Amino acid sequence: MRLFIAICFPPEVKLQLAEYAGRIGALARRGNITREENFHLTLAFLGDALTDIEACAALDAVSGAPFKLYSDKPGCFWRGASAIFWLGLKSSAELAELYKRLNAALSATGFKPDKRPFNPHITLARDVHGLTAEALPPPPRFIVPVNKLTLMNSERVNGLLTYSPVYEKTFTQQ
Repeated sequence: MRLFIAICFPPEVKLQLAEYAGRIGALARRGNITREENFHLTLAFLGDALTDIEACAALDAVSGAPFKLYSDKPGCFWRGASAIFWLGLKSSAELAELYKRLNAALSATGFKPDKRPFNPHITLARDVHGLTAEALPPPPRFIVPVNKLTLMNSERVNGLLTYSPVYEKTFTQQ
């Protein structure tokens, strides 16, 4: 199993993201556009694991109240001559606190948290050539209600990168 913890998006947001990613693909010389069903916000990449028991225990230890995420501006991470294009999400105290609590719970169950600063974003396209972030069209605007975390498994199914939910932790009002 190749595991990560994510905030998943409703179908209408995934559709907006797919349309925007398609516009990026049309502007680029080449690139790999994220498939509509794979859009999410990664909070923690856990990597390869034989079992999901520790990850589920970490999720169970995380408490929180529902909140909202807001879309922000696009950008890219350069990797040599190609780039990963993404759409940012506005930072918020609720998201920062959730990220902190999740990393503490993961550490307590034996996972090593990422040392890089948290940069909340949605990957739109990978290995993009011939396009800069300054040339992007205006991004979609949306609000995502956050009321759960999802443990996901990443695998190739018939040659396609596929993310499947393994376990969910739902938040309630506090």
